[in-house]
Amino acid sequence: MDAMGGDLGPRSVVPACVRFLTRFPQAELQLFGPRSQLQSLLINQPPAFRERMEVVDCEQVISQSCNPVHALRHMRESSMARALQSVGDGTCAAMVTSGNTGALLALGRSILGTVEGVRRPALGKSLPTADGSCFLLDLGANIDCSAEDLVQFARMGVEAQRVFSGRESLTVALLNIGAEEHKGTEEIRRAGRLLGSDPSMNYVGFVEGHDIFAGVVDVVVCNGLMGNVAMKSAEGVIRLIGQKTFTIDKKAPIKRFFGQLAIKLLRKWRAQLEPGRYNGASFLGLEGNVIKSHGGASSEAFYRALLTARECAIADLAQRLGKSMALQAQQQTGCD
Repeated sequence: MDAMGGDLGPRSVVPACVRFLTRFPQAELQLFGPRSQLQSLLINQPPAFRERMEVVDCEQVISQSCNPVHALRHMRESSMARALQSVGDGTCAAMVTSGNTGALLALGRSILGTVEGVRRPALGKSLPTADGSCFLLDLGANIDCSAEDLVQFARMGVEAQRVFSGRESLTVALLNIGAEEHKGTEEIRRAGRLLGSDPSMNYVGFVEGHDIFAGVVDVVVCNGLMGNVAMKSAEGVIRLIGQKTFTIDKKAPIKRFFGQLAIKLLRKWRAQLEPGRYNGASFLGLEGNVIKSHGGASSEAFYRALLTARECAIADLAQRLGKSMALQAQQQTGCD
């Protein structure tokens, strides 16, 4: 994994790795980054853990402000690039990084390549709903998307959600400003027509932002701008719940009395929906399992991203998605 990405760098990565190795005694990890920084954090860990965390010395580190083109041209020996290469050559089954999303996309496409037939890789994540989960993509990798891109995202999202949910029959919807057919941009409406005419898709139409967490659909597809805003808006609401829960104790006695009736439920909801618990988005469409962690991920959040990476590695999501996309392309060619 790229141990240097994100706001906290290895300070959140190393404790998360120790926790991960404690839970999975057979696992081994590679940490990419400056040896001096990583060794100073590893020295206090028990030898049994240090032996299962190989440090790969990389002096180059891609900052959050680094231009993706610059990263592609001049940062090929960075911790991020070397971690991606470890996936490409089969040394590692998956990689995790909290680093620059644009640089990760550019380097990922260059080093790993994309699944045959995939024009644009997309970030997606399985999110909790009222009674299950919903896979949302794209979460920020592609701002402007054509109808064909959205259809492709839907196909990748269905395959990913099959892995994360364990279910085969899944419903798909497009995120829009209304459920009516005339709503939204021309590309969204055209994507709806394309999905509606695809017999391999169980397409149910448009949904709105509040439907994502209501559990009315299994896969929600949108461009990266809409997905990123929806995701971060939800995180903001969850943090607000936490703040309100905390301030209940400071209110006047009568308000505190009624507030205490709801405080346990609020705290339970907040714990279940805490963004860090669902950290780690899959970069679908790359020829390898790549997990993007939140840039400000805590040790708890990075640990959750490691769990997602393990799940993707066990299912070999990248290869599974590649086979699925190839089969769909063959079927489509046969119908033409």
